[in-house]
Amino acid sequence: MQSRIVRNAAIATLLVALAAFADAGRYKKDGDRCVWDANDSGPNQCTPQVQGRFKKGANDSCVWDANDRGPDQCTPKTGRWKEEGGRCVWEPKDSGANQCDPRRPRR
Repeated sequence: MQSRIVRNAAIATLLVALAAFADAGRYKKDGDRCVWDANDSGPNQCTPQVQGRFKKGANDSCVWDANDRGPDQCTPKTGRWKEEGGRCVWEPKDSGANQCDPRRPRR
């Protein structure tokens, strides 16, 4: 019985810690960009056109992770951001200058 209480208390503590970690940070306006600040709190000041960031992957790759926040960890060797149907989308096999900025705030 006592071990069950201790286990349940440990699980509850872990869940509270995870919830606090998930709420840490917010999107802030930085000039004409919307950037993630993990060390800030409060409501978001903006929402980026595209949420996510480039992350270092296996074999020196650089991949887009739409479920992560923060500054890019790398810059892909190929690809560009394209304007497509009013959205800013990543095209890894395209070339040329970016047509949009995924960090620009939504309007």
